[in-house]
Amino acid sequence: MKNYAKNRFKFIAWLLLIAMAIIPAASCSDAADDPEVTLSSEAAETTEAAPEHDLPDDLDFGGEEINIWYFTKNSDISESFIDIAGELDGDVVNEALYYRNLSVEESLNVDILFTDTGIASSDVGNAIRSLIMSGDDAYDVFNVVQWNSASLVTEGLYYNLLGLPYVDIEKPWWSAYYINELNIGHNNYYFLCGDISIDMIRCISCVYFNKNMFNNYYGDPDALYETVLSGNWTLERMFTYAEGVYADLNASDTPDDGDQFGLFVNRYNNIDILFYGAGLRATERDSDDIPFLTLNNEKTAKVMEDIYDLCYNNVGTMLRADAAGTLQNNQDFNNGLGLFLMGFLYTSEQLRNMVNDYGIIPSPKADDTQPEYEAVVHDIATLICLPATSTKFEQVGAVLELVAYESYKNVTPAYYETAMKTKYTRDQISSQIIDILHARNMTDIAYVFGSSFNSLGYIGRNMIAQKKSDVASFYATNEKAALSNMNKLVDAFRNLE
Repeated sequence: MKNYAKNRFKFIAWLLLIAMAIIPAASCSDAADDPEVTLSSEAAETTEAAPEHDLPDDLDFGGEEINIWYFTKNSDISESFIDIAGELDGDVVNEALYYRNLSVEESLNVDILFTDTGIASSDVGNAIRSLIMSGDDAYDVFNVVQWNSASLVTEGLYYNLLGLPYVDIEKPWWSAYYINELNIGHNNYYFLCGDISIDMIRCISCVYFNKNMFNNYYGDPDALYETVLSGNWTLERMFTYAEGVYADLNASDTPDDGDQFGLFVNRYNNIDILFYGAGLRATERDSDDIPFLTLNNEKTAKVMEDIYDLCYNNVGTMLRADAAGTLQNNQDFNNGLGLFLMGFLYTSEQLRNMVNDYGIIPSPKADDTQPEYEAVVHDIATLICLPATSTKFEQVGAVLELVAYESYKNVTPAYYETAMKTKYTRDQISSQIIDILHARNMTDIAYVFGSSFNSLGYIGRNMIAQKKSDVASFYATNEKAALSNMNKLVDAFRNLE
């Protein structure tokens, strides 16, 4: 445990410093500073007063210990995005996390104890299962990874948060849409997410583009921004731009490593970005909040043909297979060998030393008729849940609500405005694009509970990996198993009510 008390006098000074840092950063993202740019509605700023939490002022839990279990992600920004390890080092995000925790402890008279398990993210699900099934009640809150931990809800391992005191998911510091998508039925809430962890922002999908290369081939890169902000950034335009910059730099007479490409993309999570970015969904909900499959339609068929062409029939596309390929894509883009790079906002952490200027834009729409851009959140994002053995409902509810609220006020601005918008981006308009991405972040329950839909939430990546473009055929092969597994998931949630 960190000795927060000895830093309480630094707390006030820090709040003043963060406020001073945020004000100029926020003003830099104001569309009024750039008369040539018109923000779409979802990024427009509001003058409404900032909301406040509804916690009673006199809450005092008498020094109650709240034990939070988490795992550490690899990053040069922060170690866990919920706590920090070691001493304060002057990093604005680490300090925001540190003083947020201090503020919550002092406001509620609790002692927050963080336990960093040190385990790999791929092992989180199994570790949680072992802890809870063994009856270990040492932890009050778990910070888990979406792709391998959400499914544990069907085993009855998590506590239903519907009636958790003080937590109000309609407050802006919670992602109500995302939380609803993680659950089935109107009476089930097993996961929380939102400003309580900046990891949700880090995992938002996007596209990076080399501004120098764009300028050399197509002119002023602001023209691409204008295309994006006018709502006309599409798969067809990405195809054309990518194709036009290919160069056989190593004179091998074939596209291969060492050449210049228009698009670096991997054939797994990057395809998810293109699929969901094109406005596609694997599921919708009925009036009882029960999911049903929506994949077998003309739009999905057309988009998957376009994605297939982009990946396999465009000389300007470098399609790589695995995690090592992703790292190579990032490195090649960093070295100025590509126009576009598919990725997530956290990818910017690996581009800090890039010599050429880069910009950030959304994944392209299917076509000009798509109403809004969509930005899927990578399934490695972290979620908050409580073990089924929970007993400290009032204390934990108050702590989570206040942690989320304080994050909304201080941690998210520190990362979003001071780090993401200034440290990891190169221009003002990229900051405005991040506002759009943040407003349009999304997921699909089939993407969350993969095997429960026979992986149809990953249909895009699976088809591209198998070099297939016929949606109707692929869907027909998987529909029966998907429906069977989905019905089992629905029944499991119903049995939890």
